[in-house]
Amino acid sequence: MRGPERWFQGFDWDGLKQRTLSGPIVQQIRGPTDTANFDTYPKDIDIPPDELSNWDIDF
Repeated sequence: MRGPERWFQGFDWDGLKQRTLSGPIVQQIRGPTDTANFDTYPKDIDIPPDELSNWDIDF
């Protein structure tokens, strides 16, 4: 068998159509607020100052 068909040989197309296949990676979730599977980022606390230079007053 040559071409892309060889990659799909043995694939469960009926399971795909019926949406019964499970994902390749199944994450463990401990509850509705569990964020353990996400990266953490620092909180944005610096609020930029208001633009008060009136550069657009003539528009």
